[in-house]
Amino acid sequence: MRILIFLFLMAAGIAAYAQEAAVPADSSAWKTKLEVGLNFNQSYFTNNWNAGGVSSFALGTLVKGNANYTRENFSWTNDLQLQYGIQKNRGQSQRKLNDLIFVDSKAGYRFTEKLDAFGAVNFMSQFADGYKFGTDSNGIETRATVSRFLAPGYLTEAIGIRYQPVPYFSARVGFLAMRQTFVMEDSLFLEITENYGVPVGKNIKNDFGFQLMADFDKNLAENLNLKLRYISFGEYADFSNTNHRVDMVLTAKITKYINTNFTAVMLYDRNQDKAVQWSETLALGLLFIL
Repeated sequence: MRILIFLFLMAAGIAAYAQEAAVPADSSAWKTKLEVGLNFNQSYFTNNWNAGGVSSFALGTLVKGNANYTRENFSWTNDLQLQYGIQKNRGQSQRKLNDLIFVDSKAGYRFTEKLDAFGAVNFMSQFADGYKFGTDSNGIETRATVSRFLAPGYLTEAIGIRYQPVPYFSARVGFLAMRQTFVMEDSLFLEITENYGVPVGKNIKNDFGFQLMADFDKNLAENLNLKLRYISFGEYADFSNTNHRVDMVLTAKITKYINTNFTAVMLYDRNQDKAVQWSETLALGLLFIL
């Protein structure tokens, strides 16, 4: 617990110092960007459509933002990613397409052109309940809750070194990292036997280890952008219990506001499932950049 408090105060202290030192007399030191996207898909078939098909409607939202401040050797970067999407097929209850809350704040001090020391805090969870669907002996749809907001939720504090050789790529290693895993729902173990790594009967687990994170954000062509984020956490007490997550967003602009995007997530976390989890979505929609 003392290690947790120490790491949290160190990460928060570096961020607070960078923020205080960066009270901008020149607002041009700030670089901000906000992307708001709305994607949709709809199909309709009458009951006598013999070629087959099912009426459906899907709606997805995406909010990505960052606010970065740089002053001499100090930097303070803040990233936000929110995603939520639903799909409704006729004859079925509503399903989720995606659901993500991700916030990352990092304060750093650059001591070479490509290296800086950092303290960071990031949080990851979801907005709404997640369900496992099935059918009973009468063919009626059933569902069981397997996740919800803060079940699981992950809060990680880390101190380490970041390497940024080019503007569109960076990688950081948090040699001293503490992660809190939250499961604020006592019945999830009935469906997820590992209970996301938290002992049954408790709502939080602290792990001491290391965190790896890498970001890639580059225009592959004039109207084609690729964003990749890799994040991993491993326990020093058990290196085999290391999780990996890769998020990808490939966006192609058709017009100033209309785009098509492909999103994919690869996740391996044995506290959730022994196999690799994968999801992907292809959508057409609107994208506003502010």
